[in-house]
Amino acid sequence: MHPLTRFALTVAAWFVLAFGVGFLLMGVARADETSATDKLRILYSTRFTFTEDGVPLITVEIMGKRKDVKLRAKGGIVVRPDGASGSVIENDGGDAWTITAENTRPAVIMDWTVVETLQPEDNAGIVAAMARWKERGFEPRTFEIGTVFGVDGEVIDTREMRIAIDPVAFGKGGARSMELAKKFGIPTQVHQELVRRPAGTIIARSGTTTIKNPSVLWFTAKKPSETLTVADVPTGTGGSQLETGTEDRRYWGAVYVTFDRDGSLLVANAVPEDKLLAGLVPAEMYPDAPPAALEAQAIAARTELLEKIGRRNLTDPFLLCSTQQCQVYAGAGKEDPRTTKAVEKTRGIVLLRDGGGLVDIRYSASCGGHTEDNDSIWGGDPDPSLRGRTDDPKGGMSKVTDENIDAFLDGGKDGWCAKGKLAQRHFRWTQNLRADDLSARVAMDFPEVGRIKALTAKRRGVSGRIGVLTIKGDKGSVDVSGDLKIRRLLGGLKSTLFDVEREGDVFVFHGAGFGHGVGMCQMGAIGMATAGRSHDKILGHYYRGTHLHRLY
Repeated sequence: MHPLTRFALTVAAWFVLAFGVGFLLMGVARADETSATDKLRILYSTRFTFTEDGVPLITVEIMGKRKDVKLRAKGGIVVRPDGASGSVIENDGGDAWTITAENTRPAVIMDWTVVETLQPEDNAGIVAAMARWKERGFEPRTFEIGTVFGVDGEVIDTREMRIAIDPVAFGKGGARSMELAKKFGIPTQVHQELVRRPAGTIIARSGTTTIKNPSVLWFTAKKPSETLTVADVPTGTGGSQLETGTEDRRYWGAVYVTFDRDGSLLVANAVPEDKLLAGLVPAEMYPDAPPAALEAQAIAARTELLEKIGRRNLTDPFLLCSTQQCQVYAGAGKEDPRTTKAVEKTRGIVLLRDGGGLVDIRYSASCGGHTEDNDSIWGGDPDPSLRGRTDDPKGGMSKVTDENIDAFLDGGKDGWCAKGKLAQRHFRWTQNLRADDLSARVAMDFPEVGRIKALTAKRRGVSGRIGVLTIKGDKGSVDVSGDLKIRRLLGGLKSTLFDVEREGDVFVFHGAGFGHGVGMCQMGAIGMATAGRSHDKILGHYYRGTHLHRLY
């Protein structure tokens, strides 16, 4: 067993806390001695541990906002009652279970405005920040996010200390945060504090068997070789986001049912990291990509996975959501032998900064010949590992500007992400938008602009991506900021790396790339791998000042 720091539990302890030590015995369920409150607290914590094989065990959201949940597994399901109050069991269980709830109570969440972020070891800075905001009439609080764990002599610390002020009711923090940002001239964000967890009784039924427990129930397939199927999981954006349909999905490991913020049911999966990545990587990169590209993607996905733990979903009973905000996870059955091999070959390998710590992994489908600086896309501090650079192995433009963008869009055919028919679809593109349609789109957000006359790049990043776009109309003009906002406003462009000209009543966009362009260019990674570059060379090209390290 690998040594862990105080923020990780031992394997045996975690399984006792998660699954309990009771057994189903013909109508009797024995509860363990750990209180339901303690065990539920673990689900909301930033802790994670390792399986007996030395692989991290991750809890991932499957779906939320449910009135009932249906589970099944070939060969039967083992129910692990959780909670000191025990369970009510009338008969033997079966292959299928239906879970509902009663006496539910929603969570209480407060929105705080984060005004400063410091490192946990900066005691003097934290004390000074607290005093500073007290002098301004607030009662500041500190919130620590992230986690720290140690494996094989390497300590990974992703913690930050947030200084937050002025708590308001859940959902009102965004507006208040913007007010405070404007008042003090500082960047702010919202931190959600879970004041009270949701509660109620979870009820599981199968045939004549009924099990009742407070707050959470765990389920596993009786046969270790089988998966557990969850019925009617939303597809499309996944999780509790906007649904585009549903399907039955299979999951390795354990599935637990607990409460969502509003008191409805939420389903999550406790799954070993290797099983999780085997399902994630095929969704991120084409499985028929060269092995080196798949290995680079597996390392990037593993690093991203570990880096996000404890930094998101702070008021949820899982470590990671299953949407694009985290990493899209669709359970078992999505694996491909080629991507699974890449996950296995790179077992435990992550990308670290040369100065220590996990790299803040970002990647997009195609950079279009030049990657972008992180701060140009999302603001914040410049990240030395996420600096934009040309993707042309023969050398190219170090910076794309208004003066040379036409030449850039006409050239660059030697770029890593220009190689192959599939890459060409995203490397260069043209999209037309009628003036009437564009005016209607803009009017939804900026009715004061009127009929659109011209679009001008007010600020470009190093790759040529537009950070601020000036939209001029017959009634006025407006500056629009933000990569995703600009793309959506202009009809869903592939990227903001474009030039635009007007031809009569049509705006013609000539562009490059697909996505934000920060970090690894996936088409570029495929191009490099095709040319014989190894996964370490690929990652070193896209993430500067980094090195690989095997954690486990």
